[in-house]
Amino acid sequence: MLKTRMLATLACTVAPVAAHAQDKPAQGWTADTIVVTGQRETYATPQTTTATRTATPVEKVPQSIQTITRTLIEEQDLQTLPDALVNVSGVVPTSIEQTVLQPTLIRGFAVNCYIDGVPTYQLPAGVGDPGTLVNVERIDVAKGPTATLYGGGSGAPLSGVINLVSRDPYDRLGMTITARAGSFGTVGAEGDVNLPLMAGVALRVTGMIDSADSYIDFVSRDRRAIFPTLAIGLGTDTSLVVRGRYSKIEQTEYAGLPVSLLDPVAVIDRATYAGARDMPRTGIENKGLTGSLTHRFSDRVEANLTVARTITSFEERGSFPYGEISGTVYNFGTAFLPSESKKTYATGTVTARFGEGGLRQTILVGADYDHSRYFGAMYFNPAWATIDYARPLPAPNFGGDPPFYFDQHDRMESFALFAQDQIGIGDRLDVTLGLRWTHIKVTSNVGVATEDTAEKVTPRIGATFRIVDGISLFGGYAEGFQGVVGGGFYTITPKPETSQAWEGGIKFAAPIKGLTGTAALYQITRQNVVTADPVVPFANIQTGEQRARSAELDLIYEPVPSVSLLFNYAYTDAKVTKDNSLPVGDRLRAVPAHSGRLAARYRFRDGALRGFSLGSGVTAVSRRELTLPNTVSVKGMALVDAQASYDLGPVSLSLSVTNLLGNDGLEPYQYFGGPYVIPTQPRSAFLTLKGGF
Repeated sequence: MLKTRMLATLACTVAPVAAHAQDKPAQGWTADTIVVTGQRETYATPQTTTATRTATPVEKVPQSIQTITRTLIEEQDLQTLPDALVNVSGVVPTSIEQTVLQPTLIRGFAVNCYIDGVPTYQLPAGVGDPGTLVNVERIDVAKGPTATLYGGGSGAPLSGVINLVSRDPYDRLGMTITARAGSFGTVGAEGDVNLPLMAGVALRVTGMIDSADSYIDFVSRDRRAIFPTLAIGLGTDTSLVVRGRYSKIEQTEYAGLPVSLLDPVAVIDRATYAGARDMPRTGIENKGLTGSLTHRFSDRVEANLTVARTITSFEERGSFPYGEISGTVYNFGTAFLPSESKKTYATGTVTARFGEGGLRQTILVGADYDHSRYFGAMYFNPAWATIDYARPLPAPNFGGDPPFYFDQHDRMESFALFAQDQIGIGDRLDVTLGLRWTHIKVTSNVGVATEDTAEKVTPRIGATFRIVDGISLFGGYAEGFQGVVGGGFYTITPKPETSQAWEGGIKFAAPIKGLTGTAALYQITRQNVVTADPVVPFANIQTGEQRARSAELDLIYEPVPSVSLLFNYAYTDAKVTKDNSLPVGDRLRAVPAHSGRLAARYRFRDGALRGFSLGSGVTAVSRRELTLPNTVSVKGMALVDAQASYDLGPVSLSLSVTNLLGNDGLEPYQYFGGPYVIPTQPRSAFLTLKGGF
């Protein structure tokens, strides 16, 4: 058995941004914490480490933070990060079909995915997503002012952070095996094995494999992943956690459909796939190794060193529309895009806690180093074939990889020093101050070599004030700074992107039993933005300024253990405010003005139905622009999902249904910035059988 104190150390100090994970989630959708005695209990105010890199009650963090727990992931049968993110306001998830095309958006702007606080970096950002939630204990979405702790490198957070917190080893032998099958030929399996190896040492391995066809004709996908984690107690005050990860997705490249062929009148089948059917599938591979060493000097002082190495690559092959000829007949091109990025990342922090009673301080100081290399190339044939969407068969042969078009070599190196002071004054006021100095060097060669060196000091200030028990006001301001690569592609030396973010609102920490959440107002202004060139295909331009303003509400209400209710809503006004080529006032693509979700779960805890539970939800979005400049949009829609499960102890059976009412809407699809869409997934059902001990 693992020693109790060692377990508490592992759980609470794995990394400055790691979650307090638990091996078996509680029956609820709010995050639990771990008391430093090895016993798990639920605090009245859940804690977070993502937003401040210290364990801090959410009520005392001056920004909007939402957590998607393991329980919510399992009860809603969430399989991928985009599936999960509909539960958070102000987020526009990408889809698994668009992994190499479109990143997730928070508050209108693209974000990278972080894994245990370690940034991923790719072009595009969505490729860093591991494609599965099998090893995720929880997902922290910290919106707003976060750049002083994570800023600087390419992909630094200007609008928020999505942090996937991994599952940790625990102190007893355990195993679960899950089988899943459902619509469109979906079959898959998951495994989770935990092995205490000796006193103070435990190994946990999670993994998955699945295969599925699609509601789109001819499209298919295969996924596989494995995540080993070794936790070692080096005495009573020191711990080492080593995490490995490997994931691979292989899927048919889908180019979407021209919206004019489906809206306002559908003149082709929604499930049409037009393109080469002998084309090799796109492959996405992520490999990573992270080591995190934590030492407690005393009950008040601890230090952490985390070092990570990640390699991400993909080979994308596509055949796609490249200009309308007449009606349903389009010219098609083909492309081959190989890509690889290699990142070495290191961060070291020291945390010290001072004072008691009326004045308390938690001081964090640290340094980050990031070295990323990126290679990408395009092989392109703009006149491969002429295809009629109404009669796409027989399909032309792909014909091998097209001619070389260009390649891109980037190197980005950043070094940063940062400090944060969290000051508790009396019983009601908490102030957070932060400062970051970042130095960036970006070298890029896309036919034309460019080199840029920049440095900047970015501040953060915020405060929370508890007006009554369970209700706090909060406000904050921060600036962001990130490097831009690929300058040679548009023959300029790009300037770093900068941003200014304001946020304020109200936090609820059980003012009535079971109610938690946040209501927020914010404004983010972003300069030197890179967007798709509206004139030159495949090219980008660096625009002037974009701004997002919004009101957001995220609530979870769990008055008793048997009931969970989730509600979120966002009004988002995201648009171009200054530019030399894009129309000022145009809305940012794919971002709805109104979006929201209502979800509920009821668990029978007594009687003949004990172990049975039911859930349902509805997700709604308003009209969304397909292009920037705005030329065409798609109307809003509402999708209903439902779940049911029966827990028999060692075995559980669950059923989930997506798009229960069969809505036939359209969603924005990013392909070279054009007016393309993907049909909404039709009604689909999935059955899951899980067993273990």
